[in-house]
Amino acid sequence: MLGWIVPVVVGLVAGVPAVAAAAEPPAVVVDHGGGAARTIMPGSGSAVVTVALSAPPAREVTAVVELGDRAPGVVFVSNRHTLTFTPADWDVPRPVRLISVANFGSADFTVSGPDVTTGVIHAYASTLPLPVDVNQDCRVTQRTEAWPGGLVTTATVTNTGRSEITDWTVVARFAGDERVTGSWQSTWGQYATAAALSAQPWNRRLAPGASVTLGFQATYGQHPGGPWLSCTPEPYLRPAG
Repeated sequence: MLGWIVPVVVGLVAGVPAVAAAAEPPAVVVDHGGGAARTIMPGSGSAVVTVALSAPPAREVTAVVELGDRAPGVVFVSNRHTLTFTPADWDVPRPVRLISVANFGSADFTVSGPDVTTGVIHAYASTLPLPVDVNQDCRVTQRTEAWPGGLVTTATVTNTGRSEITDWTVVARFAGDERVTGSWQSTWGQYATAAALSAQPWNRRLAPGASVTLGFQATYGQHPGGPWLSCTPEPYLRPAG
């Protein structure tokens, strides 16, 4: 009986087609603009990069934008904290606005997720002056209530200009070890000693004179003061005329 079984098993194994090598996962592709290896901005300014994938993912993928290596004391934030790609729109570039919050120097952001190869955004804050046409029509006011170990900040963003704001990002800078734990009317991401509170799809657009109220909670061990809030609108440069 064994003499009959063994040849059959061997024959079946020998007849199995070779297993194809697993396909390489799509890579996160970062375009810094004009073929540049990094995006350069004034020390208190902002710049946009775009992110896409090199190939379709097998399923919907959500990549997380996180602050990586940075020069000591340099603070950057990203207005997009996650990026979602599907098999239908994997090659559509997603804009990511980087905002320089403090000091001059370099920083990296990683863009990583399941079943994709991590990409890196390289940013540099230079001593270049801000453009004269930077849009400053996004005003933010705040009220902070603090208690031992925690705080809540409520902020109001107002379009003080004569043209529509199509998107906005509020940056909160901290002086201690504050960690944001949640927000409302916004999505949030923390990047070292600063956090970015980004508009939701339903409250991004602000007509002239319009306002939106948002806020966040944070915990801390040390709270010397603040937080200090600022607002970056889209369009970033003031419309001509």
